[in-house]
Amino acid sequence: MGVAEVKRQFADVIGQVLHGKQRIIVERRGRPVAAIVPLEEAGDLRPPGQRLAAAVGCGREEGIAFRRLMGGVVSQRRRRLPRRVGALRT
Repeated sequence: MGVAEVKRQFADVIGQVLHGKQRIIVERRGRPVAAIVPLEEAGDLRPPGQRLAAAVGCGREEGIAFRRLMGGVVSQRRRRLPRRVGALRT
């Protein structure tokens, strides 16, 4: 289903996913770019820091501080520009 069609029929698409348990693949220029799936199929939607905090068993107080720390690490990594391979500084 194309992006424009999904935009026009968004309520119907959500209904198909919710009630019909269908998976909708969204395409842009014929290439798949996203999937709209029932929430049960989506897996763990928590931010990376929260998933890691749960995995290492951080409690309420420790977990809050840990999630803040990990959230900062993740946001810093997203802001970094990729390095050019073979580029030398002069």
